[in-house]
Amino acid sequence: MDKKAVAEIKKLIRRTNCRLDQMRGCYVNENKEKVFELKEMFLALEDKEMDRYCEILRKTLSGRLGKNLFNTEFPLEEEAAGGKQAVLMALRDSCLKDDDLVEDFYQKVIETYDYPGKYLILLVHGMYDIPAKTSDGLALDEASEYVYSFLVCCMCPVELLNEGLCYDGSIQKFLSRSSDYGVKKPTVGFLFPSFNDRQPDIHELLYYAAKGDARHEELAASLLGCELDLAEKEQQDTFHRVIEEGLGRGCDFEMVKNITDAVNELVEAAKDDPSPVQVDKGDMVRILEDNGVDEDTINQFKAVYDENVSDSDILMAENVVDTSKIEVKSAVMKVSVKNEATGLLQTKIIDGVEYLLVPLNDDVEVNGIRIRRTQETPESVINTKAE
Repeated sequence: MDKKAVAEIKKLIRRTNCRLDQMRGCYVNENKEKVFELKEMFLALEDKEMDRYCEILRKTLSGRLGKNLFNTEFPLEEEAAGGKQAVLMALRDSCLKDDDLVEDFYQKVIETYDYPGKYLILLVHGMYDIPAKTSDGLALDEASEYVYSFLVCCMCPVELLNEGLCYDGSIQKFLSRSSDYGVKKPTVGFLFPSFNDRQPDIHELLYYAAKGDARHEELAASLLGCELDLAEKEQQDTFHRVIEEGLGRGCDFEMVKNITDAVNELVEAAKDDPSPVQVDKGDMVRILEDNGVDEDTINQFKAVYDENVSDSDILMAENVVDTSKIEVKSAVMKVSVKNEATGLLQTKIIDGVEYLLVPLNDDVEVNGIRIRRTQETPESVINTKAE
């Protein structure tokens, strides 16, 4: 799914344009015991209650593709009879009205989901008559090409609300509150099936994780039978390692800055494309060639890339570089510069020592205090301090 597809489905989860019909839920305690189950006709909910549930469910379709949202394909064996995709298909086709299927699903989540506290399993079904569109993107309300039957599922922590005094208007007193539990935003979830090329794609699902370091991959593997793409931090680490080892001594400040600028240019050039920009080996080789890297170093880079990046690994441009700033950091200092101003940064060898030069203008502050420039040249200042 791309950004446009995610946005189109997300719009269906609002009270004013709701396409959800059935809702099931299971409240699980810290001992992995079922405490309470809910079964509701979604459109029969009170307005405020519906808004709350919609807010939670929309969160499962929020974030950035490749960071929080992962397009995930089912292995062929999971699409066979008895496979995990087949289980989801049966759940979807039952419109969540088959209690045995729903109970089995709850039990698999409870057995699989590695979470120490209380949580709510929320599972909803929806139907969407997909309108045809003209070549310029206008919807034709009377022309429905496909019906998109879908499931949205998420796991929401249930935590004790902040203790404190609450005002009770009926008795006009402040009362101590310490025993109320509230449903928090989901940590993980999924949409099945995916919505690709404006039609259902039963071979994929869209997986959601609120945090890259807590994706609960055990849930994706054991419950859904899917393997997730590399997390954002894993992509960053892989990208950094390939550049450092692939360029060797050629991995200097100017080269890293130029690579960062080039990747940012790829992102900017594709800003109107709903699909996230990927950076592959061919892109990196072209960037290195444009920066005058010699053939031997490029061959070394290719070998290092192949050792670290498999054919199934995806490196998203917005994950591997910061599109807003460049940061220079050591054990004792950190300099952060907006990307549009990186041309101001320079390095220079002075008395055998390499310096990073940052021009000072009239709006520089140190610890919140506006400073004035000296009248000396930058080089004389550095030499004076070095002496």
